[in-house]
Amino acid sequence: MSVSERSEVLARVEETFKRGIPLGLMRAVATDEVSDGRTVTVDGRPLVNVGSCSYLGLETHPVLTEAVASGARRFGTQFASSRGYLSAPLYPAAEAALEDLFGRPTALFTSTTLGHLATIPTLVGPDDVLLLDAQVHETVRLAAVHARVNGTTVETVPHNSVRVVDRRVRELGPGTSRIWYAADGLYSMYGDLAPAEALSELVERHDRLWLYVDDAHSISWTGRHGRGHALERLSPAALERTVVTGSLNKSFAATGGAITFPDAASRDLVAGLSAPSMFCGPVQPPMLAAVIASAELHRSAEVAERQSLLLARIRLFNELALARDLPLLTTDETPLRYVGTGPDVVWSLAVRLRDAGFFVNVAVYPAVPSAREGLRLTLTLHQTEADVENLVDAIADQLPLALADQGRTPADLHRLRRRVRGT
Repeated sequence: MSVSERSEVLARVEETFKRGIPLGLMRAVATDEVSDGRTVTVDGRPLVNVGSCSYLGLETHPVLTEAVASGARRFGTQFASSRGYLSAPLYPAAEAALEDLFGRPTALFTSTTLGHLATIPTLVGPDDVLLLDAQVHETVRLAAVHARVNGTTVETVPHNSVRVVDRRVRELGPGTSRIWYAADGLYSMYGDLAPAEALSELVERHDRLWLYVDDAHSISWTGRHGRGHALERLSPAALERTVVTGSLNKSFAATGGAITFPDAASRDLVAGLSAPSMFCGPVQPPMLAAVIASAELHRSAEVAERQSLLLARIRLFNELALARDLPLLTTDETPLRYVGTGPDVVWSLAVRLRDAGFFVNVAVYPAVPSAREGLRLTLTLHQTEADVENLVDAIADQLPLALADQGRTPADLHRLRRRVRGT
């Protein structure tokens, strides 16, 4: 990217925030004295929160809050040492609990972002090619920049296009050691899933193909014991050449990034020699206690029941949204739902929904292309069935008015539905 291109991008990003901040839709601050998970108070108004990624609603669970308090009482608020020198007492137990939960060697980093920065430049070598899905998370792209500096060839391929990945693997000659395909398990904007079965077949067909899956948004709420989409759906053979990462900051209701590996040697290489493992701070004792408690909770029947309840909420939303003819980008059964609006309209609709009592996330440039802007909605167990019903009704009622705010007509709404659905 040239200097002028970068300046243009930064100017557009700045313009986005200049537009969103005065509307209370970006960089807003919750002012609640106590949080219940269901509502947030913004500018003095309690709003049903449809922007939280705590899908199972575990952040207020007494088992977790007591674990944090106990961890602080026992070990203090911090353990101020690099893990290269000394780890906090709870670190081995936390990583062991995660390994037991995910069924494979695991390293725990302070965040998923730091996990990417540790793993990708360490494992992806100068003779490798890294294929980035067009919609892979920005933090994976950030780590890919470091890999490129080390000599790795980095390319972008169309979203979820197994066909193109297959073609590139066949085209790359013997000078390429390994080909990595980096994707999200559940894409964080549009809420669609990676095609796990097709990717499994592809990995089994090509010996040089490896997968790097950022499964931040599906850990906890889906899969046995909350293992997520990738670990649950990829074949055992494919997982032998797959790194799966997961965020513990979202539905898992703790903190940090869990990086899972197909073998202990890869885990030890990244955990022992990567820059973030040596030079970045650790997960602190109170939250290590939360990681351990959450891992134990995820092995219980309670989490399985919560997963079933959330799936029912998701199906209810999809059913009602389709009945009201909302322009949903996908109907995948995930708690991330996306209503396409296009540019400008999204701001009007979000303001109208706030006035109707909902805090929603606008998905705008640079998170998505301008032409694909819309509402990014997150469903959680903090919301009631009535909340879901009222949300769908509010979107259906306010979308035509938001279009009119921008000088659009009912015909534009019809065209919007067709464009979003690709018909």
